[in-house]
Amino acid sequence: MTKMTNFSRKIRKYPILAKWLFLIILILSFSSWIYLIFNPQLLINIFSQNWCKDFELNDNLSCGEESLFTKNKFPLFQQGNFKKAVDFFTEQRLNNQNNPEILIYLNNAKLMQQGKKSYTIAIVIPINQDARGIAEALLRGAAQFQEDFNKDPKNPGLKILVVNDENKPDTVDKLAEHLLSKNDVIAVIGHYTSEVTKAALPVYQKNKVVVIAPATAARKSLFSGKKVLPNFLFRTIPSVKLQIPKLIEQLQLSQLAIKEKVAVFYNPNSTFSQSAFEEFRNQLGASKIIEQDISISKFMPRKILNEVKQQGAKALILIPDGKVNHYSFKNTLNLIDVNEDQLPMAGYSTLYDETILYKQNVKKLLIVVPWHPLSSPNKEMIQRAKQLWGTANIGVQTGISYDATLVLTKALEKVSISDSLPNQRLAIQQQLNNIKQVTGGASGTISFDNDGDMIENTSQIVRVIPTKCAISGAIFVPMNYDLTKLDCQQMIKNSKINK
Repeated sequence: MTKMTNFSRKIRKYPILAKWLFLIILILSFSSWIYLIFNPQLLINIFSQNWCKDFELNDNLSCGEESLFTKNKFPLFQQGNFKKAVDFFTEQRLNNQNNPEILIYLNNAKLMQQGKKSYTIAIVIPINQDARGIAEALLRGAAQFQEDFNKDPKNPGLKILVVNDENKPDTVDKLAEHLLSKNDVIAVIGHYTSEVTKAALPVYQKNKVVVIAPATAARKSLFSGKKVLPNFLFRTIPSVKLQIPKLIEQLQLSQLAIKEKVAVFYNPNSTFSQSAFEEFRNQLGASKIIEQDISISKFMPRKILNEVKQQGAKALILIPDGKVNHYSFKNTLNLIDVNEDQLPMAGYSTLYDETILYKQNVKKLLIVVPWHPLSSPNKEMIQRAKQLWGTANIGVQTGISYDATLVLTKALEKVSISDSLPNQRLAIQQQLNNIKQVTGGASGTISFDNDGDMIENTSQIVRVIPTKCAISGAIFVPMNYDLTKLDCQQMIKNSKINK
């Protein structure tokens, strides 16, 4: 009390000092607010309840205000009525258990209702007519991990922003800029195709934001032409350099003599397809390759098939791009039809598609995929996926996006949730460079080399086998898989393949 009295006397004794103190406090307060205005990421950390509330509609980004698949709007979420939004999404999920977008929005709404401190990541997927199934499958992996991660009270919250890049390399850079302008996204999972990832990568590099690519398999040298340091691209999928030798080995073991020629059908304008073609050429030798463009509009499959046979082709290698080109995949399907199982066929995971299962002449088709649920070492993850989605058809893309989300959250363990956004982003990149390995993935253990590429070769060779376990009458299974282990009842329940 005596100290306060003495201080009051000093203030009365020195009125000029009091005025200066007041002025200094006023200036400091004003400066602080000016700093926050020009550094909005700090405001987001303080006022977390504003997250996603004022998002635009129809901008290919959604945290719960609209569906990017159906274009339906969800006004309860957009208006910030998160309690009712939780009830709404819960009911929607009861009616559509296999919908990953709804589950993500439900978990986002729960976190907003709880007001829990959370990290925000984005997953960028190709939602268009051709790649819709791929987009849904990628979402399932991230949604499954988010669901289980948020249920653990020891973890901070994990919010997921869903983004649609439309599988368009020409516009993805602007989309990436728009995404990062939200000032709360600490890292990105995506994209699906190598060419879209390549087009978006400079934006992430410039903003020092980590992007974990679950499906980008092209050689990294094709992304920039030179090494970019520090690296912000990490891949949770074996590159073509790891996958293609395994495919060639299986093809030569079963159907192709070592010295025989092959016809390689690919898109020379696709980052991925070009990369895969070059790996085949490196492995087999240029003299054994008959090169064909699968992406042209006036592709005549029967004529071209006869030509490559006359040139000595004893097998067909099919490498369409990831449905970026309008003709590439369709031309491949037509080529499969006219081949009528005469020549052995081998292809990449872009052929792991439901339309292949309805084809009659695919007995000699081998496909290399980065991972397959039937041979996954993580049986617990597979069982959880069956329970969560109500189907035994757990697709390839689901597993690899699950792994990407897992790796990202491992990096978050040593990132301060109260730190500034730029510091959080840099810390993630540093942690990923330092992490020796991550266990518990759908594919098992995941580790990176100095370039951010996955070290483990988890790829599998699959074939198409006829079965009553699916409406299509066929399913993809790994080579030498014991067919008596198939869970037919769950497969029939929802036989649409979740790629």
